[in-house]
Amino acid sequence: MQNIIYKFPDSTENDRIFFKSLSDLLLELPNAQLQEDKSIEVAALQPVDALPQTIFAQSDIPFPQIHFDEAPELSLNLGNLRINPENNDYEIEGGGFSQILTQYDPLGAYYELHAASYTIYRLDIKELVARLKGHIVRIDHTGLSLPSTLVSRETWERFTDKIAKQSNLYKYPTGEDWPFILPATAEERKTGITQFPVGREPKFELVYDNYSPVPTIQIDIETNFTRSQVEKLFPNPYGVSFPDLADYFRTVYVRHDWLGLDIRFDIRFKNDEPDGDWETGKWLVTEGGRI
Repeated sequence: MQNIIYKFPDSTENDRIFFKSLSDLLLELPNAQLQEDKSIEVAALQPVDALPQTIFAQSDIPFPQIHFDEAPELSLNLGNLRINPENNDYEIEGGGFSQILTQYDPLGAYYELHAASYTIYRLDIKELVARLKGHIVRIDHTGLSLPSTLVSRETWERFTDKIAKQSNLYKYPTGEDWPFILPATAEERKTGITQFPVGREPKFELVYDNYSPVPTIQIDIETNFTRSQVEKLFPNPYGVSFPDLADYFRTVYVRHDWLGLDIRFDIRFKNDEPDGDWETGKWLVTEGGRI
């Protein structure tokens, strides 16, 4: 596998504003490059020939898509979100929110979105980028959560088996269904990873999600902010901390126009150990093991 490509629509002004803001954030990364077609390529710094690289691009498509190269055997439908779709000729399903309210806190505006039985909170991606500007250090990983309501256990296992045949895919050591692809050289794809330099990123995470009914794209970035600074920049209700992961990052879901999809940013706190076993992938390789 050479490329993991996130494709976003380029149909409306809101589409273009979203991608411009995403590009502004990504281009602060030391391993991101702007291409002539305005796509953003993010590649491992070490080893220098490690693949896959992660690409963010716009395209004439009706809804965001994820492409693992162009392998047809990896085609999968997750509601409106498609993985390696056979074509772009499909209808978008689902209604909108019953009410969208603009709320304010001392930092600015955020959004309260109402559906039939629940309320969610979102921050504009432009606001997220503005608050993080100049403080982004690195990208740890990107990823995709596949809802169990849309993907059977059998389909999940078959899909991850196909991914494993084309990449260095590793189990999450504590047993959750969170396998990670680590960028690897051609030799490492044959023999396995045994060296753990700083810069083997971005990783890519797949999640078998038993909680959310819609797929989630996640982008995990590290900042030079402390935990308390991040919590002040992204307070409740639009900034959230997951109980088991609260010591590492805070999560913000951003607003967009694509119904049936969540996009979240995990904002990692300042790290004084850039060569740690998590950062280099060593923990995944030695404790999790390759699939």
